[in-house]
Amino acid sequence: MTSRAPSLLGFLGLLALAVGARADGGILHEYFSPDEVDPLLLTATRPSSGGPSASERIDTPSGPIERPDPTRTPPPAERYSPEPAANAASFAPDRDTRRPDNERYDDPFTPELTPYKRLHVLDAVRDDYSLYVREPRHEVVPVGSGLAEGEERFFADLRVTLPAHEPVRIPTPAPGTRALGLTSSPVEALTLLRDGADNWFVRAPRDVEVRLVLDLAAPREAFAADFADVPWRALPVVPPQPPSHRASYERVAAAVGLSAGQSPREVVTRMTEYFRSFVPSEEPPPTSADIYLDLALSRKGVCRHRAFAFLVTALHAGIPTRLVHNEAHAWVEVKDDRSWHRLDLGGAALDLRGAPRLDRPRHVPPPDRFAWPTGRDGGDDLGARERRDAERAAERARPSDGGSTGAATTSSDPAGRDGSGPAPQEDGATPLAPTPGDARTPATVSLDDLDRELFRGKPLHLRGTVRVETDACPNVRVDVVLQARGQAERRVGSLATDERGAFDGAVTLPFDLTVGDYELFVATPGGGRCGAGRSR
Repeated sequence: MTSRAPSLLGFLGLLALAVGARADGGILHEYFSPDEVDPLLLTATRPSSGGPSASERIDTPSGPIERPDPTRTPPPAERYSPEPAANAASFAPDRDTRRPDNERYDDPFTPELTPYKRLHVLDAVRDDYSLYVREPRHEVVPVGSGLAEGEERFFADLRVTLPAHEPVRIPTPAPGTRALGLTSSPVEALTLLRDGADNWFVRAPRDVEVRLVLDLAAPREAFAADFADVPWRALPVVPPQPPSHRASYERVAAAVGLSAGQSPREVVTRMTEYFRSFVPSEEPPPTSADIYLDLALSRKGVCRHRAFAFLVTALHAGIPTRLVHNEAHAWVEVKDDRSWHRLDLGGAALDLRGAPRLDRPRHVPPPDRFAWPTGRDGGDDLGARERRDAERAAERARPSDGGSTGAATTSSDPAGRDGSGPAPQEDGATPLAPTPGDARTPATVSLDDLDRELFRGKPLHLRGTVRVETDACPNVRVDVVLQARGQAERRVGSLATDERGAFDGAVTLPFDLTVGDYELFVATPGGGRCGAGRSR
């Protein structure tokens, strides 16, 4: 069944009001109690360079965003402060391979990056397998210039406790991030710093607590699990690794299927497949004197175990690699001849403490080019699950007369949830056709209900189910697609099915939709035993 969307023509008179404001009065900042900051000091340390004012919207691949307004009081959130020296620049592997149920998490970014904020990055391994930053020396991060081609815009809104002259760690959205602008309340002469692993810090000349708003640019390709097909000589040289690890690496390399004749991309592909196949376990791996060998050969562990074992293996193989972690998730970054790429190996927690903010769009990354096993449990799955739960809670809280919470969001699950379907594409692209030769049974996609009034920049709510015969298709991506007469199909967002094969959520309609009549349908690339399908 094809559902015909109503025309946008009749609603243009309302768009001027609907597009310019959020119905819930949502605020994009973190809490500062009134007695902590003199209101007269709510001014910029340094104006953002060439950017729009706080009232203007900025288009991004994930949807429109707004610059945080320092004059408005934000809700409570995490305070970033000096770390104990033992935690500041090290990581030690462990044998607790149980999957965590509930982890605390704070996301200061717009678009929202849950659970991928880069807080701790480590790029070197000691003899005892503890990790550290090879080049800890700090260099100043320049502030200024404009957005370059291939970059995405982010805003960070942080509350930071700064001892005089002491660098305090702050998160970034991606490797290779640049600072376009910086403001603080109260006004301070702040300095941004980074170390050799691209950890970021901020430093002040006196003891102070500030609200810090950063205007950031991040290379879009840094969010993609990808790796260029280049020869070994094109890669940056990896420093020599501890000789005591060599014998263990060779055993792991044999288990993974690595060989001398493989290209760098073939090595990364095999390693990704192997370490994504790890499973959480109540039983720890066998105990020996070599924790790397025990974890890698047992294939047991959650995100931090997978990322650690991948890092050790990759560095010995000659692939430039870093481990990244925050309070809730861990992953790796790999570098080809041109740039660093985020590579999630799965093992994410079941839930997070701290609901996502529905007044910010969820970041939609480029496609993940590497396959996922059935039952994948990556960070994208965790983020989409948290987003879906928050949207359902907001839906339940709506007034019975049909009023809105004003949560204009794009609900997206950027990857087929178990990885067996085709890779997703960016919003606006033509939806992928079923994979040729796919032997899975095509899914039946039903669209049971949707909003009958469409507004650009506002959420479109819809619900339905994905099934194969009488069986549900759980945890698969569902793309929402519009098509005007005589034009190509356009994906405007994605949802994900729950364990019952049902989807129920909202996507935000793009501001650049032209006036006219549209047909709307939903499609899935499938997952598990469920093949691709679309509503009819």
